[in-house]
Amino acid sequence: MKEKLYDIAIDKPLTSARRKALNQHIARNFHLSDVPLRYEWDAGAVEILRITADPMIFEVRFHAQKVEIYASAPLWARLLLTVKKKELLKQEIQAILSGIGFVTG
Repeated sequence: MKEKLYDIAIDKPLTSARRKALNQHIARNFHLSDVPLRYEWDAGAVEILRITADPMIFEVRFHAQKVEIYASAPLWARLLLTVKKKELLKQEIQAILSGIGFVTG
C-alpha cells in the first residue's frame, strides 16, 4: 500500500541540472544508509524518482511548486516509521532540496 507522507513546497522546479545534482547527492551519501539503497528515475515520467531501502520504497514526485513523497512497505515496516522518525525524515528531505536549489531563502 502506498501512503502519502509529505507535500513539501519548493520555489524552483526540477530541471536537468537539479536532477543531476540530486543524483550526485544520492551517490555521495549512499554509504550513510544502514540498508542497501537503490534509486531510479521513472522511464515514463521523468519527474518521479524511486528510492528503495528494503523493505521500503519511496516515490518522490516533483511538481512545479511542490514535491510529494510517498512510501510503500509491509505493515510491520510502516509501524516502525514513527511520527518522530517521519518528522526527522521530512527535515532531511527539506535540507537536501534546499541544498540543491529547489528552495530559496
